[in-house]
Amino acid sequence: MILPKKDTPENPVLRGALSRLFELAVHVLWPVSCPVCGMTASPACPGCLAGLAEKSRRMLCAECMRPFPCPSHPGSVPLRYLTSFGGVSRDLVHLLKYGSRRELGRLMGRTMGEAFPRMRAALLVPVPLHAGSERAFNQSLELARGMADVWKAGFEDSLEWKISRPSQVGLPSSERKNIPKNAMQWKGQPPSGRTIWIVDDVCTTGATLRSAIQAVTASGSRVAGAFTWAMTPGV
Repeated sequence: MILPKKDTPENPVLRGALSRLFELAVHVLWPVSCPVCGMTASPACPGCLAGLAEKSRRMLCAECMRPFPCPSHPGSVPLRYLTSFGGVSRDLVHLLKYGSRRELGRLMGRTMGEAFPRMRAALLVPVPLHAGSERAFNQSLELARGMADVWKAGFEDSLEWKISRPSQVGLPSSERKNIPKNAMQWKGQPPSGRTIWIVDDVCTTGATLRSAIQAVTASGSRVAGAFTWAMTPGV
């Protein structure tokens, strides 16, 4: 017997119901949902993440956080950020860092890779976790992995802290900036013939990024710039 048109899988209503049933079944086995729209069985929707990118974002001077190029620091490099740190963008970072949502990092990194201009011969280097950190993974490394997926670029977790520092969370701006010179170092043999870009999750004062840039420069390599998921406004 031929079923009526309304009962066939080609019917949009039935097809939508079956699709939703499949999503719910997957959600039972993999209980996650997009932090932005709530879509089940999805760590984060690419469209939701892309929607957070600010169209008016500018390049900033990595030395002083003013617009790049900067007349006060002609030798500085540019910092590019995807969005301002606040609201949903802040919630995503907190889920990534403190909610053990590691899968978010790579997806957020892919969003960064799609939003920023692709750099040739790029080597993406994440800011390292602080010495003695109890976190299970480096969120900046996951962002770098995601960017590398899009750019078909390399990435290396090759920086490390030479000193112990407390968590930056909750510290006033003056203390965040107080990082000793040569606080980081490059691990192993520095790469040759590669353009190095530093990757981090959030930039507040720029002090951590500057430490990373100093470490790469001290190794004999050159940093072309930095990328972050978010920039803290008004700091």
